[in-house]
Amino acid sequence: MQVVGISASMVVGTLLLVALWALLRRLRARERDLERKAQELAGSRAAEQRLGEELAEARRAEEEARRAREEAVTASRAKSAFLANMSHELRTPLNSILGFAQLVERDPSLADRHRENLAVICKSGEHLLGLVNDILEMAKIEAGRMTLVDVDFDLHGTLSGLSEMFAVEAQKRGLTLTVEREQDVPRYVHGDEGKLRQVLINLLGNALKFTPRGSVTLRASARRSTGTYDGGAHDGAAGRMRVSFAVTDTGRGMAKEELAELFEAFAQTATGRRSREGTGLGLHISRRIVRLMGGDIRVESQVGRGTTLRFDVRLSLADAPDARAGGAGRHPATLRAVGLSPGQPRYRVLVVDDRWDVRHCLLKLLDAVGIEARSATNGLGAVAQWETWAPHLVLLDLRMPLLDGYEAASRIKSSPRGHATVVVAMTASAFEQNRALAAEAGCDDFVSKPFRDADILGLLTKHLGARFEVEERPAEPGAIQGASAVDLARAAAGLPAALRNDLRRAATRLDAKAVQATIDRFRPEDAELAGAVAELARGYRFDSILALSSADEEEPS
Repeated sequence: MQVVGISASMVVGTLLLVALWALLRRLRARERDLERKAQELAGSRAAEQRLGEELAEARRAEEEARRAREEAVTASRAKSAFLANMSHELRTPLNSILGFAQLVERDPSLADRHRENLAVICKSGEHLLGLVNDILEMAKIEAGRMTLVDVDFDLHGTLSGLSEMFAVEAQKRGLTLTVEREQDVPRYVHGDEGKLRQVLINLLGNALKFTPRGSVTLRASARRSTGTYDGGAHDGAAGRMRVSFAVTDTGRGMAKEELAELFEAFAQTATGRRSREGTGLGLHISRRIVRLMGGDIRVESQVGRGTTLRFDVRLSLADAPDARAGGAGRHPATLRAVGLSPGQPRYRVLVVDDRWDVRHCLLKLLDAVGIEARSATNGLGAVAQWETWAPHLVLLDLRMPLLDGYEAASRIKSSPRGHATVVVAMTASAFEQNRALAAEAGCDDFVSKPFRDADILGLLTKHLGARFEVEERPAEPGAIQGASAVDLARAAAGLPAALRNDLRRAATRLDAKAVQATIDRFRPEDAELAGAVAELARGYRFDSILALSSADEEEPS
């Protein structure tokens, strides 16, 4: 029994040991499980913390994006305000410069040398205005505020004017300039003449600039959208058509890889970079304008053979305008109004502007042609003068203290008597939206500063029926006339190399005295060439003189 008891005790002990060992294993497994779960929980907490950090980062990014959007909107508004102010501040003094130059030019006793100096002032002012317009045009594109201003205009006259404009430049460079117009191109059309001219001027200017030898050709053709065209008559939708233009040159051409960036802002091809001219904005602006007018620009080019740029725009047919007495058939640039035609009533015009120089210039111009004129410095004065003096036409600046032009026009037009008064808005702003705002205020027409005397007198003819006696403008002293101009490039190529080098160095330094001294050295041998180069020097056209003195060094294309 004792043995049996010992054996039972051993069995029980063994079973207890086995049970304890199994329990220990289970405890250890449980501990490992708990440790794993603790690690998972720690990982989950870390992931939760990371998620929280990411959410916080996302909230910060969203807040930064919101602030960035608000700052961008604020910056855009500030930029628009800056551009509006800058446009006004740049154009207003230009208006005075060009306006007073035109007034002084009217003096018949003006000496030729003074008239020549005035011509330089006018040319330089027009050049500066062109630069300002290009910069502001780019700004309007970026702001999405470029719009079309459609008017009836003479398309044939526009093309002829471009031919005359570039004829001297082409002859100076020894190039042949041709403007071809197919028979189906209508004469009178409705569209934005200013922007169409801007595109054509840019394309022709580039073609002449980058063509050392050969020719530049502008071709125009038309395709009717619907209906028929019988010399100008049109009705509704039947008058719509698409007019195509192509500018072809025999210049150096461009490689295919260059064409992709041709229309990018501030981008220039290798030829453009070699020329060291331009900013790379012209073609970018031109494409945006053409697309706004319902077309697009396409380019074809071969290295060494030349380039063709094509585009088309939507235009509508327009009726031929009535011929005006005294000016029909003659180019307006050659005419100058000197007074009212006999039998005209005594027209009264009120000039309203807060700037003395603008008022004084307009009053002098109107007085010179026999128009009775008075002035006011703000909108309150304009309304008071209108009530007491009853002018036929009011030239009304839009930006003035106390009461601006919009409110003044609204007050004048709100009365029955005001409907008979012609109100013309004047502004130096670059944005066409002012035209729409002026129309909403009741203005009958719109004129942008700087304006020319022909613009103001044209308003009197358009709205009051005024007729003027005109005379031919005196020719500019020493001016080079289109078809009879000397072929400057070829004549300059005949100068001795030493003279050409001296002329080039003087033009590079913008040294007018050195240029004149060089001219005097070859004047005895070629007085015609000397006179032409002297005219360029007086107009500060050192770029043209540099092109002349380097013309024979251009590589053939």
